[in-house]
Amino acid sequence: MKFLVYSEINAENISHSLGLPDYSYYFVLRDFKSVLEMLGEVIVIGNPALEVDHHYDMATANHEACVFLSFTPPHNTCLGLRCPTIPVFAWEFDSVPNEHWLNDPRQDWCHVLKTCGSAITHSELTVRAVKEKLGADFPIISIPSPVWDKFSKLRSKLLEEEPSTTAKCNIQIQSGIILDTHDIALDPYMPDLDAVAKAVANARSPYGIKDKKTALAKDAAQAYKRKITRTYLTQWLELVACYLNHQRKPKQHVQLTLETAAEPQKLEPRNQVEPVVPTGSGLRPRQPLMQPDAGNIELSGVVFTSLFNPYDGRKNWVDMLTAFCEAFRNTQDATLVLKLGHHEYQDAINGILMCIARLPAFQCRVVIIHGYLEKAEFEALIGISSFVVNTSHGEGQCLPLMEFMSCGKPAVAPLHSAMLDYIDGQVAFLMASWLDATAWPQDPRLAYRTCRHQIDWSSLVAAYRAAYDCAKLEPSRYRLMSEAAAARMQQHCSKETAKQRLELFLKNNVFGTHESL
Repeated sequence: MKFLVYSEINAENISHSLGLPDYSYYFVLRDFKSVLEMLGEVIVIGNPALEVDHHYDMATANHEACVFLSFTPPHNTCLGLRCPTIPVFAWEFDSVPNEHWLNDPRQDWCHVLKTCGSAITHSELTVRAVKEKLGADFPIISIPSPVWDKFSKLRSKLLEEEPSTTAKCNIQIQSGIILDTHDIALDPYMPDLDAVAKAVANARSPYGIKDKKTALAKDAAQAYKRKITRTYLTQWLELVACYLNHQRKPKQHVQLTLETAAEPQKLEPRNQVEPVVPTGSGLRPRQPLMQPDAGNIELSGVVFTSLFNPYDGRKNWVDMLTAFCEAFRNTQDATLVLKLGHHEYQDAINGILMCIARLPAFQCRVVIIHGYLEKAEFEALIGISSFVVNTSHGEGQCLPLMEFMSCGKPAVAPLHSAMLDYIDGQVAFLMASWLDATAWPQDPRLAYRTCRHQIDWSSLVAAYRAAYDCAKLEPSRYRLMSEAAAARMQQHCSKETAKQRLELFLKNNVFGTHESL
């Protein structure tokens, strides 16, 4: 049989599409492709409206079964095709859109799914949400992205090793940004106390600064002596840093800039996976530009790692970061690695540094990495990591979490949304959460129709500490959790699991007893 597959992001544009809306569908398609090849021929489609029915007609003429798998959200699925069409989509909420807006009937997912007649998703939560709207008999199945098998060599190697918190690993990057709170060279990028105070005050003021020129002049006069002293100190520290590490280059200090352009009023919400547009007026810190370059970082101790798109508000990195710094404010060998996944990095890193600058002093370590990691370097990052961290408000499946756990890395994660299918106390240190009303992310009306999960911050702090104690003091328990994580993911997201579920679903709901199956 023939499988026609499509995602809006493809191999040609993924390198500059990281972080854009629905970019993860490309990776899901890539993982599914090897499973589909076990069942038949796979043809990647570039334009569904022009190509799908052409291939379908040829397959039909040859008495061959053919199906179109659209790895897109339902509202972006091409309708009206002769070829059987199955949307393959991720969704993190307990209700699916059953209304339309902007005069586009496809925004009503129930309409799209009814038209297609069946669907594939990645969590039982979404299966229940769809069946609640379309009936218990509607053909939809959860098949998580099959990521387990591709880590077989790394998993075997890691599970054979004894758990250790004294190992060290050097991670290299060919072109990217690496920032380390234990590195004195980070200082030029950090907002100083004046910048933080003014940014916070301006953000809290309902009217902004009335007389900006006067305020700037007054602030400049008061800060003049401090500025001279701070400038000389910074220059000296930079010279010391350059002497210790010739790869480091002196950077400029944070400055304050005055912006007066009024921000246009918009009815639509900001896309949750697009960079935040800075406020158009008032004082805000302007960070020095960071230029991607080759670099390396040595990691050791108890390493907590998270991979996420920093512009996706659902990922909730602020709680992740602040709770970590609270949990380990006096613990030098606890490290949080934030691996950022978006082609636009400047504003994201500035936002993280601003958050760090507002925190009380801490001894733990925070490392920010932006840039592509080669396979060997990515596997090294997995290997040195003690835990993988997720603090999101909701997940459709969470590929990074599944990948790290497939390598035997226990998690620090909440128990909600798609994670209900594979997270529990045997494989993770859990944090509490509660439901909070919100809108569907693509709804420009901002109509509250569903709920997200708000993380209980204090329980996150406790989960961090419990995980650290386990890694440091209970290596036998850590090994059991590591083995359980790998075994859990084999059941959840292996190729064999996906193949069996997909083959049975197609036979029962799409092709019946077609001879090509």
